[in-house]
Amino acid sequence: AGADLFVCQGSPITLNATGAFRYVWNASPFLSCLNCANPVATPPDTALFIVTGINAYGCSVKDTVQVNVKHPFTLLVNDGDTICVGRAIHLRASGADTYTWIPSINVDDPNAANTNARPTVTTLYKVVAKDNDHCFTDTGYVPIQVWQLPTVIAGVDQTITVGSSVQLTATASADVVRYQWTPTNSLSCATCQNPTAHPRQDTKYTVVVTNGGGCTAQSDVTVFVTCGKGNLFVPNTFSPNGDGNNDVFFPRGSGIGKVKSLRIFNRWGEVVFERFDFAANDIAAGWDGRYKGQPLSSDVYIYTCDVICENNELLTFKGDVTLLK
Repeated sequence: AGADLFVCQGSPITLNATGAFRYVWNASPFLSCLNCANPVATPPDTALFIVTGINAYGCSVKDTVQVNVKHPFTLLVNDGDTICVGRAIHLRASGADTYTWIPSINVDDPNAANTNARPTVTTLYKVVAKDNDHCFTDTGYVPIQVWQLPTVIAGVDQTITVGSSVQLTATASADVVRYQWTPTNSLSCATCQNPTAHPRQDTKYTVVVTNGGGCTAQSDVTVFVTCGKGNLFVPNTFSPNGDGNNDVFFPRGSGIGKVKSLRIFNRWGEVVFERFDFAANDIAAGWDGRYKGQPLSSDVYIYTCDVICENNELLTFKGDVTLLK
């Protein structure tokens, strides 16, 4: 019956029986004839064919031949994806024996089933797959959409006095669809392009922008916070006469965390009033013009005032205040 044979599914192959006077093949729908030496076989799957050889004297013997059928493979590839330029995407294929990825530029291994690609522009990757017996070829496609990176500039560094505010102005590329500022606790809005910042201390703000492809970029801007004499107002006169108008001497201002100390001295250097650790703008913590429970006479008094600003800076103020009757 001859040596075993190999055939690609769907292709015919001729069997070759020798050594007899005539031949009879076991019945099979996949043979072109049953009484010939060389029938054409078209089996859909691997099959064993039996032939009986008969000589001129009527003596017979049987033999077999197996036809091995190579079936088509099923090629599987991963779905398409979206990436940001500069990043890698994993290309995956399975089911075949050999693979070729096209285009091969920026592909780590164009002949591997699984490999990484780093496209710089939107690319449709094609993989040509084959079996080792050169029977079948199939093609798969993996579309990769590549987004360019957005750009953003958070702005120039700025300096403000404690207690005041400043608007941050980010400049970004037209593809940006989302803004995210951090830290958020001193901002009017953490997800808008130009929030207003009201920091109490030197603060570096970072803005991260995102485009429609999920690609991001970031930039920083620092707001420096200073504290000075403009943050505190100390009146130079008061009149503790009980008329409800300017009866108490007390420090006022904005951006002041607390008044650490306030001392009042008469012209001989004697302390006539002192108070510690109270809030600015607190009239109840001020001096009502009395010393040891008694009202003092009109005169010029010296004061020292230590304040801690909201940026933790310690400032000392000195001056004089006139008590009027």
